[in-house]
Amino acid sequence: MRNLDTITLLNRLIVTTKNGEAALRAAASEVHHAELQESLEEYSRFFADAARELQASVEALGGKPKGSGTFDNTLHRTWLHIKANAYGRDEAVILDTVEADEQEADARYSDALTWSTPPEIHALLERQYEGTHQRHDHIRQLRQQLEHAA
Repeated sequence: MRNLDTITLLNRLIVTTKNGEAALRAAASEVHHAELQESLEEYSRFFADAARELQASVEALGGKPKGSGTFDNTLHRTWLHIKANAYGRDEAVILDTVEADEQEADARYSDALTWSTPPEIHALLERQYEGTHQRHDHIRQLRQQLEHAA
């Protein structure tokens, strides 16, 4: 794979991680269970760190890294806030949105792992994929606990 292809792939993941960071921060601001809020905030920080690592990799390859998420994600977060308020900040509704977003991030990372990238990039992508997958599973477990408690 050429550097340009790797840079393009990494920039797509930067947008994904920046979108994830902002969406999770928005979701954290809407939930009321402290443990869930802390988990969403930690997941948001994970995505922020992942974006920085991806940006550094793009720069190391001689490219210009993306700096932000998408306008669509801004609309998505606004819709999350409206929906959360309309449903009385129902955490199940908020987590439905988080789940859909996380499935998209999982799919993007899974696809990225199929690309032929330099070994250090592949290792970075594997590590970040595992991190997103673990956090996604943790959020799913918290959701199940909250559903059983209700």
